Amino acid sequence: MPQPFSQIIDFLSLAEKLKSTCRYNYTSTGRQESSAEHSWRLALMVPIVIKEQGIDVDELRSIKMALIHDLVEAVVGDISYMQIKDGEVSITDKAEQEKKAIEKIKELLPKNSGQEVYDLWHEYEEATSKEAKFIKALDKLETIAQIVQVGGQNFKRPELIPNYADKAVQNFPKLAPFYQELKKRLKEEFAKGGFDWQPEYD
Repeated sequence: MPQPFSQIIDFLSLAEKLKSTCRYNYTSTGRQESSAEHSWRLALMVPIVIKEQGIDVDELRSIKMALIHDLVEAVVGDISYMQIKDGEVSITDKAEQEKKAIEKIKELLPKNSGQEVYDLWHEYEEATSKEAKFIKALDKLETIAQIVQVGGQNFKRPELIPNYADKAVQNFPKLAPFYQELKKRLKEEFAKGGFDWQPEYD
């Protein structure tokens, strides 16, 4: 039977792939952002937003969920929102690939840790708790914050950005003020990029 540290090292070797798994987003320096970088900043946001917005969720559970929510991308890569919208990959295919990936990840880890990662990932995907709804909304807001930071002159599909987080924030309305501030800044970037801000974007 594998020793726990051997399994942990194997898991970390897989998780390391997130460092070079590119997302659709870019950083402010002009290179593609990695899934690891996105997950790190999302986890960083959790305690600050909880404290400043007075959000009643389990902080440690939320941080764990933020760190593992995209872990399957170490196996299947990032299947972006753009690919789904363009019909390149179906939502069903994405879900099936990711379910197989989390099973693989579960088996890499010692039993208890593997089960926790597996359960947290499914909790997030199925939005079965207030922590999952919180992280789903915050995940979208982190993405928009990155888009705003990159700047309107670099927007490639501007029409897909303004309503990207609407549903997730509706499911966790405590984050609506944060979203409104991001939309205000996004609107300014639209102007800088020469894009029209449509009434339905508000």
